[in-house]
Amino acid sequence: MQRLLLASLSFLALAAASPAQAASVCVYDPAGRTGFMYKMAESWAINAASWGARVELRPYTDEATAVNDFTAGSCDGVMASGVRLQRYNPATYTVEAVGGVPSYDLLKPVLSTLQTKAAYTPMFDAGEYETVGIWPLGAVYVMVRDRSLASIGALSGKRIASLDYDKASALAISRMGGVGVSADLATLGPAFNNGELDVLFLPATAYTPFELWHGLGDKGGIITTPLLQVTYQVLIHDGKFPEGFGTKSRTWVAGDFDTAMKSIKAAEAEVPAKYWVKPTDSAQTELEGFAQKLRLELRDQSKAYDGRVLSLLKKARCNADPARAECAQSLE
Repeated sequence: MQRLLLASLSFLALAAASPAQAASVCVYDPAGRTGFMYKMAESWAINAASWGARVELRPYTDEATAVNDFTAGSCDGVMASGVRLQRYNPATYTVEAVGGVPSYDLLKPVLSTLQTKAAYTPMFDAGEYETVGIWPLGAVYVMVRDRSLASIGALSGKRIASLDYDKASALAISRMGGVGVSADLATLGPAFNNGELDVLFLPATAYTPFELWHGLGDKGGIITTPLLQVTYQVLIHDGKFPEGFGTKSRTWVAGDFDTAMKSIKAAEAEVPAKYWVKPTDSAQTELEGFAQKLRLELRDQSKAYDGRVLSLLKKARCNADPARAECAQSLE
């Protein structure tokens, strides 16, 4: 009996000392385990141990599949683009608002403020889900097969790729008077390169993997003013991670901003200088006005954008450039 009791106590001691069951996280990276997004996920997972969680990463090269598996409960968390995760948390998706953050210099304090200030913590709570990190993934630019289209007005009637799951791109194309062509990340590059599309909205980081020089050719160009900022977000199922995990994770991710930017800037540097097209002053003004109208419509009518985040983004823009026309208005 005594031996049995000692054996039972030993078993209980071993069980208590054993690490908790690992939380699984579906990680989207088009390059799989070798991509820079997956490398960021690995660093995050290592640090998660100090926040009370043991994490098991599962690589995916298809974003839709990663998110669908998360939704189905096959993974406790998922790492994917903010636009793909918009239906779970519109507040964190709003960081990607059209014209919301016109430079990387502004993006860093915006992401830091959102993720480290207690006042914004409620925005990360999305019911049964919680967003526990936002990294930058690069600015989205307007890419055209003909650089004479370097203004919003010139895009009327042009064939523009539209992602089915992105409310903002569909509305933007409609308001531009463009012709939306349904596409996904796998078909965007080939369609542009083959002439099936006149215009793309993509990060410059896609230039090399999508071989976009075929579509840009000798006449194409990339407008230097960012249309919006894409982000890489971590979303988890509520209750699958320790209490307080989200706050610790967001603080760490905010501090990892420069790691992501190194890869982004290196990829953007691969775009030949000849393709960058600086918009004229009138085209720039037109773009800013167009973006503001779009943000207001997506906030007020479709509820795709969160007004609290839009206000923060406007404050950041006006602090950096008080002469902007919007700074004298009270629209956002």
